[in-house]
Amino acid sequence: IRIGLGLTITALSKAADVSTKVISQTERMLNKPTQVTKHKIIKGLNAGISSGEKKWKYEDIFPDTDE
Repeated sequence: IRIGLGLTITALSKAADVSTKVISQTERMLNKPTQVTKHKIIKGLNAGISSGEKKWKYEDIFPDTDE
């Protein structure tokens, strides 16, 4: 999703206020981020989306976990 949006790990890290290490490990499924971190990542992914475009939802990004 991040790559499809044209975001680097660094750009998403800044938009989400989450470290690049956590973003990378989450993408590679090497860690289980907290609910707070998951919501920050979603907020970061949605930061560059203009109004009228589809916003990412929790279940789109983390389908196998409970909110």
